[in-house]
Amino acid sequence: MPGPPVLDTAIVVGSLAYGESDRIVRLLMPTRGRVSALARGARGSRRRFQGAVDLGNRIDVEVRKGRGELWSLGSVTLVDARLHVRADHPRLALLAYLCEVAGALATEEHAEPTLFGLLDTALTVLDHATAMPTPAFRIGFEAKALTFAGFAPSLQVCVVCGRPLEGPLLLRPDGAAMHADCPGTGIAVSAAWVADVELCRRTPLRDLVDRVLPSGPAWALSHAIEAHTERGLKSRAFLQQSEEPPPAP
Repeated sequence: MPGPPVLDTAIVVGSLAYGESDRIVRLLMPTRGRVSALARGARGSRRRFQGAVDLGNRIDVEVRKGRGELWSLGSVTLVDARLHVRADHPRLALLAYLCEVAGALATEEHAEPTLFGLLDTALTVLDHATAMPTPAFRIGFEAKALTFAGFAPSLQVCVVCGRPLEGPLLLRPDGAAMHADCPGTGIAVSAAWVADVELCRRTPLRDLVDRVLPSGPAWALSHAIEAHTERGLKSRAFLQQSEEPPPAP
């Protein structure tokens, strides 16, 4: 028997086709975390939701708990469709990546107000940007998302010995920094890069749109997210094509 209706706001962080005309929509909700809901008729010739459940949309929803893990999506009211992003392929690639990261780090059916707020803010800033943000914006989002999910990377002191980060450094697969002469493995990074990433973690996203970071491993925190969630980020390959310039002929 279906559960009582739950009214909340949500961001669409993913979806997949189900049957001939339905769709399973992955939602990030502040009070319920990540929820998978069946949207009946979302793909039919007379689409029930008329684009309201597109990726990145902020919507007001009514959902009911069904049998098993799947919820049922009832009424939907579109609040913000991020229309400016839709006309820009690089920013659309970034939107997809931000949604996937937040959805991967969110706990299923557990309150996630900070992750929801982070994603909503990031998508709003992205929608109002006049050009593709620099990678600092995306790295700042990754660092904040890891922090809000309980995986804050150690970027001020060595994760091994606890001393301040100076001299040759390594970044471990989990995103934590350490001295090169401490026990452990990682990729070489500069102290300047680590310090700037920590600054991005603490800086409002709107102030990172044009920021330029020192040279460093551009996707290290993305790989750290994969290590913590034990799942690949499928949208990263498309985003890399937008962020990285083509090789010289």
